[in-house]
Amino acid sequence: MSLLTMALLLAASFALGALPLTSWAVRLVGGGDLRRLGTGNVGVSAAFIHGGKLAGIAAVLAEVGRGILPVLAGRFYFPDAPEIAIALLIPLVAARYAIAGGGGVTNAVWGLLVFSPPVAVSSGIWGLLVWGLAQRWWGKGDRARLFASRCGCLCTPLWVWVWRQSMPEFLAAAGLALLLAAINIRQGDDMALSKSEQLFSLDDSLDAAICGDKAAKLSQLKRAGFNVPNGWILSQEAGIGHRASGIGHRGNSDKLSISDALIQNLKAKIPNRIIVRSSAAGEDGDFSSAAGQYQTIGPVLTEAELLDGINCCRQSYWTSEAVAYRRQRQLPDTQMAVLIQPYIESQIAGVMFSRNPLDGGSQIIIEALPTGAESVVGGQVTPVHLEVDFSQPETLEQNLSALEFSSILDKQIIAELVKQAQAIEAFFHGIPQDIEWSWDGEKVWILQSRPITNLQPFWTRTIAAEVIPGAIRPLTWSINRPLTCGVWGEIFQVVLGERAAHLNFNETATLLGSHAYFNATLLGEIFRMMGLPEQGLEFLLRGQKMGKPPLGKILPSLPGLWRLVQRERALNADFEGDRTSIFLPALQNLQNYQFPMPNAQFPMPNSQFPMPNSQCPIPNAQFPMPNSQFPIPNYQYLSELLERAEQIQEWLKPITYYNILGPIGLAIRKAIFRVPDEWLDNGNAPEIASVRALQQLAKKLRQAAISQSNETISTAQLTQMFAESSALQAEFAEWLDTYGYLSEVGTDIAVATWREQPEIYQKLIVTMAQKSAVTNLDESRKLGLSFWQKWRLDKCQERTTVKNEISQVYARLLADLRWTFLEIEACGLEMQVFEEAGDIFYLEFGEIQQWIRSGASVGFQDTISQRRDRLLADRDRPIPAVVYGNLLPNSRQRSIDSATSATGIMQGIPASIGCVEGFIKICRSVTTDLGESAIVVVPYTDAGWAPLLLGATAIISEVGGQLSHGAIIAREYKIPAVMNIAEATTRLRDGQKVRVDGYLGTVELLE
Repeated sequence: MSLLTMALLLAASFALGALPLTSWAVRLVGGGDLRRLGTGNVGVSAAFIHGGKLAGIAAVLAEVGRGILPVLAGRFYFPDAPEIAIALLIPLVAARYAIAGGGGVTNAVWGLLVFSPPVAVSSGIWGLLVWGLAQRWWGKGDRARLFASRCGCLCTPLWVWVWRQSMPEFLAAAGLALLLAAINIRQGDDMALSKSEQLFSLDDSLDAAICGDKAAKLSQLKRAGFNVPNGWILSQEAGIGHRASGIGHRGNSDKLSISDALIQNLKAKIPNRIIVRSSAAGEDGDFSSAAGQYQTIGPVLTEAELLDGINCCRQSYWTSEAVAYRRQRQLPDTQMAVLIQPYIESQIAGVMFSRNPLDGGSQIIIEALPTGAESVVGGQVTPVHLEVDFSQPETLEQNLSALEFSSILDKQIIAELVKQAQAIEAFFHGIPQDIEWSWDGEKVWILQSRPITNLQPFWTRTIAAEVIPGAIRPLTWSINRPLTCGVWGEIFQVVLGERAAHLNFNETATLLGSHAYFNATLLGEIFRMMGLPEQGLEFLLRGQKMGKPPLGKILPSLPGLWRLVQRERALNADFEGDRTSIFLPALQNLQNYQFPMPNAQFPMPNSQFPMPNSQCPIPNAQFPMPNSQFPIPNYQYLSELLERAEQIQEWLKPITYYNILGPIGLAIRKAIFRVPDEWLDNGNAPEIASVRALQQLAKKLRQAAISQSNETISTAQLTQMFAESSALQAEFAEWLDTYGYLSEVGTDIAVATWREQPEIYQKLIVTMAQKSAVTNLDESRKLGLSFWQKWRLDKCQERTTVKNEISQVYARLLADLRWTFLEIEACGLEMQVFEEAGDIFYLEFGEIQQWIRSGASVGFQDTISQRRDRLLADRDRPIPAVVYGNLLPNSRQRSIDSATSATGIMQGIPASIGCVEGFIKICRSVTTDLGESAIVVVPYTDAGWAPLLLGATAIISEVGGQLSHGAIIAREYKIPAVMNIAEATTRLRDGQKVRVDGYLGTVELLE
């Protein structure tokens, strides 16, 4: 029985040693593979060096536990034979080396410490004494350290004999010591890879701070499978001692003290011709290219030429031009890493840009010469120049066929270059790339890839299209931008703390082509500081999902994230407190104001819908209309209006915070508790409640009409009946009183509210009443959820309700702000400051403040006219989802039909299930007449679009996701919908027949 137990323990010990615990720890915390880093040793020291402190600590804990467990098991099962406890460490260490790739020293040390603390402490002290003596003999270095380590292992049996006086224990310890010493001699030592001797490979995961950005990026590409030549890197301090400043240390002092063995090693790796390339810190970086600043030497053949080439390349770091470049770009003086690669015997070489470097447009630029790529970048010869438009992926093949191919580039090479350019840009998360390439007659080699530095920063519509959709007037932007930037800045400062001190949150958003964009470069930097994965930038630029962040990278931000979580958890209570103390009194205060609406501003059409009691469409209960005319315009009255506008903006600051944090919290809760959108009841959302109320009003109108006539009811009859019914008119006035603050775009104060255009919604009531059946949306929701599902739903439903209440307060304050500006504009029209209604929205708020406070006679006509013309031009132009740099790319309006599309299918985000065929109707405003059975194409959907969307057979939106207003409305009313069809209003045309599949998220062109 004891032999069987011993055999099982030996087998278990071997199996335990084979587990790659350190490798797992580094992968989990640091995200690296130790077998591909440094020497390939999967040990504790390698975990600290290549995985970082947290990975090293995790590895230590794992190996300590692994070393202790066999010893405890041996002492437990064989208390009378302690030598077995030591012997069990032998198979563990052997498996640790042979299978798991480690050395086993940590396991042995902690196992011996548990077995006999005096033995372990004595061996450690002896090792330290030997290390001190060895340093006196050999000097400080790895040789002394390794000698001391091996002596410490070999002396352990002696200390076992001294303290234990047991021959079996001595023999077991001797076997373990010999095994450890043998492994130590054979195994690579990562600590020995000092900066002055280390030779890195492009097959390693390289640190740009040590090997430079050029080598680090090529390493990433090579390990990802791109055609990158092999390469080895001398780190920035290879062969050179540290110096405080390089200036004044040029010439012979820059000669490298590289050993002959290292040069011979490099020449053995590359027996043929070699090229020596610079890879300095900041070279080919995200914000500086250092193009042409440093020297490339090649081809070289002999060892002497290689050493001279490395010296010449390194010395180019200290030329006056290179030093001046670093001063201008505010780059520190460090050292230069050197990249040594095989020299590619190219037949054709050149450079290419994955996007137009002038404006970030959708063209791949290729330049080539029948020589090396350095001839192209040198600017001495005019290369072959090609531009390949990839704005429509489905026509890329046709664009390639239409190119006039040169004598040196055929279609296959160009197609391969285009493929490589797009793949490399995608690999670097959508960042446009400047790529150096070479063709050797068989394959395309990638020699270099760096960001196109002038296409910075990147601006994305991914978030902005949801927050502030559509073309935006200056007044709206001058108010929304500081509110939005301020709140996002506050949220990020909560998470990052002092690390956010250098960030300028005023640059979070901008206007390009009159459309709002968020700064993806700034947000990407914030994501990296928070430890989020690099896919965060891809999420911003391409709308793709973010991966899971490595635990080691996100740990430093955990305190800040916890502070944000605490804020999110307290949001309901905080909002309720502010609602009582701030928002309700504010709204009551504003309700007491009188908002006169001059007929000159919004003249009522001679329509067939008389207003209730012949009054203005503003309900008296909420906004009592004065019996008198407008106050005589004067600057005192204007100052009062200005103060009111400023006060509303102060109230908007806290509600904007809730309006941003609320949806973030809901999205997180939905993800954690896995609650689908269909479970949530959005009945208190203004856009849903308003349509439900309007639909009930239409139902009453239809019932009244049916009771009076059994014949088919015409539009004229319904219109007349609605006009003559005082009860229906009163209900409509009450509806305006409740929901009149809503508009097409809740965040855009330049867009008219519902109360300002009641005739549209009166007509909509008649349209609804004409339908044979009016859906009853007040039916109780019957989801049939289990207890567990109901519990999960409860965790999200309360936040959904609060989010909708926040949206209501936010929209009401913005509506009151709009009406205040309309009153200022009315005074300006009387004073002839403005020429026509709507002019005020083409001014910025600061300009309005300066005009009113100065009391001077001003003329804004030229400014307003220029801005109006610009807005009209921007409204109809295609707006790219991403802008690279601060300039919109030149683009022409595109239209898609079956003749120009390979598949005829446009992919978007599925928002509401159902599949229908119909004809397109482009709608840029809720005033658009849909006609019968139209498939509505809109630039965006906000709360104000709800009534219009009810008349649609299906909905296609340029922007938005499954949580957008349009998606919620579509699901509520069972209307098929697809969101996020880029440039749909310009790519599709009125009357075009399509098939909309809301489950797959596709729009198929049928003609």
